[in-house]
Amino acid sequence: MGGQALLGLVLSAAGALLVLATRQGSRAGAAAGFVVAALATTGLGVAAIAPLALFVLGSGALTRAGRAAKERRGLIEADRGRRGPRHVAAKLALPALCGLLGLLRAAPAEWLALAYTAMLCGAFADTAATETGPLGGNTVLAISHGRLERLPHGTPGGVSGLGLAAGAAGAAAVALTAWLPGLLPSGRGAAAAATAGYGASVVESLLAGTALGARLGHHGRNAALSALSAGGALAARALGWAG
Repeated sequence: MGGQALLGLVLSAAGALLVLATRQGSRAGAAAGFVVAALATTGLGVAAIAPLALFVLGSGALTRAGRAAKERRGLIEADRGRRGPRHVAAKLALPALCGLLGLLRAAPAEWLALAYTAMLCGAFADTAATETGPLGGNTVLAISHGRLERLPHGTPGGVSGLGLAAGAAGAAAVALTAWLPGLLPSGRGAAAAATAGYGASVVESLLAGTALGARLGHHGRNAALSALSAGGALAARALGWAG
């Protein structure tokens, strides 16, 4: 095992222990997160840990922000927001697949890194919007009965100005942490990943209020978010916008 791969495993283990120490995830969730991080760092390079760490630790911090207010309004997640293996699988299974494909050299590394980053951008944009939106007011805008209406927070498909802004900031932050350590070789690639991830998170939010969104369920929509994020970024690459 090379030194870079070993470093990636050490960082992955450290991250899993931090998740446990801060009670951001269950033991099974932390173990699943370690597998994701190990695949990402060994398949895509040690730099892949940076955007993943921002997503995982940032999501935990945003979940805790304003917890009392969220609890009073019934908007806190089950088990006080601690992530289990199902949460990890829903948002990180496809990014982990990018790492596995990289490890197997089954696809070009630059394409895998772009798809991986875009999926993390979308996941963090979604979490940032969901966790920050309730702190800005009591209502959201949602499409109901064919028209745009103001409805209570927690309404499927609802979006708020603060949530949209937080989602955009989250996607940009993840893209930046992928670009600065060299996982993505260009600012154009980072911009494409952030744009694709953020756009997919908005689509996922709107989808949640539809019959299809209800059939997919929460975890199914998260998986769809990953696929849309990667597809958008790779399409940009194919068109020469993310080279």
